[in-house]
Amino acid sequence: MNERGEPARIIVDYSHLFPGVVARADRMADEFDVVFSDGSRTEAAILRDDDGVAALDVVGYATAAGTMQPGRVWPITSIEDVGSEVNIKLGPFLR
Repeated sequence: MNERGEPARIIVDYSHLFPGVVARADRMADEFDVVFSDGSRTEAAILRDDDGVAALDVVGYATAAGTMQPGRVWPITSIEDVGSEVNIKLGPFLR
């Protein structure tokens, strides 16, 4: 949360995640609200292993069209600061 008590947010320009997608975060955090282009929402958290490798653990959700998207863990292949936002690129899901 920031100083106003608002959780960090990730914006996805698609209705779902896929390998290679770049999601925009308003800032880095451990937990996020995730908003997709169709208005559907879910939550996600950053996981890190002992070597510092990061992944995004996304809770399952339904798209606006009603398609169920299962909860998945997506490896983070890159994190790049872009102005006041952070681009998070995802690889193929782990589970």
